[in-house]
Amino acid sequence: MFRPTSPQFGLFSVGNRLDETKRARLQKSWAHQFRCAALQMIDGERFAKFFDKDNGRSNKPIRLVVGVLVLKDVFDLTDEQALEQLEWNTAWHYALDVLPEDAHACQKTLHNYRELLLQDGEGSGLFESMTARLVAAAGLNTRRQRQDSTHILSNIKLLTRLGLFVQAITQFLERLRSEHPRLCGEVGAELRERYLDREGYFADARSSEAPHRLAQAALDVYHLVRQFADHRTVSGMEAFALLQRLYRDQCVPPTTEAPIQIDLQEMP
Repeated sequence: MFRPTSPQFGLFSVGNRLDETKRARLQKSWAHQFRCAALQMIDGERFAKFFDKDNGRSNKPIRLVVGVLVLKDVFDLTDEQALEQLEWNTAWHYALDVLPEDAHACQKTLHNYRELLLQDGEGSGLFESMTARLVAAAGLNTRRQRQDSTHILSNIKLLTRLGLFVQAITQFLERLRSEHPRLCGEVGAELRERYLDREGYFADARSSEAPHRLAQAALDVYHLVRQFADHRTVSGMEAFALLQRLYRDQCVPPTTEAPIQIDLQEMP
């Protein structure tokens, strides 16, 4: 169910809970520039069409989640690191106009909203207006590191696509381990560790890491498809059929055997 966000700042915001000295320091930081110049540019009403007006659980405030996605990219954080900052960082609470007790979201929420941004035909316009105001107000030097709207949307596409690859590979390997443990044991140990016996989540990457991880995930898909394409039992599994479809739709086969390379097609 869609829940609109009030355009007004909260009366009992985190800034009003600080002493005068700390509040003055906060108002000279990036957080104040983001709060005043960027946060109000996030128009949650644009996303109302993605939620049932009458049924279902209320959505996380649009302004909060989109703001976290932008800050994640600006500071080059993983989802986990960004959510940790949201949970405990006073500057983030102030920048996003959220009370500490309400400053919480899960990784799945960030993933879902990334997909919504890509589905929204007006998403690029939202980021163009918001980030242009942020860059101008904060006096950021974009020649050193681009943080404009095109750059952020491009990173969102990469991270969403990486999540698709990781989900398909993990789903296949989990089914293979459950139904054919001996065959699963024949998969390379490093590949299995990335998706089954891992610490953290391979798809939870910094924006700067996403291209390398996506290339690695594409190679992993290639190796799995090549290893089991002619295996009668495995080739009949639904999870393997999805892996093959992902390979056909998203990858260009290597032209040589060594070194193996896969060129990723442009994501629509």
